[in-house]
Amino acid sequence: MLWLNLALVGALATSLTTIFAKIGIKNINSDFATFFRTGIVIVCALLLCFITGSIYQIGTLTTSNWLFLLLSGFCTGCSWLFYYKALKLGNINKVAPIDKSSFVLTSILFVIFFFNDSTNNGDALTICMLALSVSLMLTGTIMMIDKKNDTDETSSKWLIYAVLSAVFASLVSFFCKIGLSGISSDLGTLIRTIIVFVFAGAIVLARKEYKDIKSTSWKDWLFLTLSGAATGVAWLSEYYALNMKGVNPIAVNSVGKLSILLTMAFSFLILKEKFSKKSLCGLALLVAGTVVIIVFSL
Repeated sequence: MLWLNLALVGALATSLTTIFAKIGIKNINSDFATFFRTGIVIVCALLLCFITGSIYQIGTLTTSNWLFLLLSGFCTGCSWLFYYKALKLGNINKVAPIDKSSFVLTSILFVIFFFNDSTNNGDALTICMLALSVSLMLTGTIMMIDKKNDTDETSSKWLIYAVLSAVFASLVSFFCKIGLSGISSDLGTLIRTIIVFVFAGAIVLARKEYKDIKSTSWKDWLFLTLSGAATGVAWLSEYYALNMKGVNPIAVNSVGKLSILLTMAFSFLILKEKFSKKSLCGLALLVAGTVVIIVFSL
């Protein structure tokens, strides 16, 4: 049950990441926000690596470890960049559900490449439960996509960015699962985060998106820092769970999607975003699909 507790901590931290990021990027460029937040995650991961001593294992990494951690970092960077742009243009209650739909493609990849772990060695009932879970989550996500309030071309772009974010996010956990093979989760997190940091930094420098940071308020810096810290907690929790032997990777990945509940609650209570009946029904289906696979994996 340790994997479940770790995954739940990761889900809580993920929801806080989104809320803090939404507040923090209100008056700052989204690409620079990605760069800054990643730097905070590096500090958290580096401290943990020195505390656990895993930093000294870096020389034991194989070519496979480096390759898939590199791919994971690249996909993470792309996902974050698109996600922040979507958050800047659209409401959380529209962007977050699409981001969580990455579960569908991730599940398919895990079934194909980690068939025994994901399906309990090909158990027919397990496969049926996976199909039911994915169907419920996909249906719920579609119901929560509401474009009625998008009155111009610019505002409707949030959907394109959100979908691209979900596609890249779906590959992150899959590549991490392979890249973490035989190494410490916190060391893998550190390496992957450095890759994202370099990727985001190159974009910021190329576009000169650092020019206006002097006008950024202390409040924006505070919430971006909190978002980075929450991201570090979320990653470390999820990847420790993913790296545990005998744990269904789809179940771990699905627990993280429960963050949608707290994210939506925050968006309603703090950001005053409103929900339609259709989106609430979609949220219920999304959560139901998540719970099905979690309960079945216990």
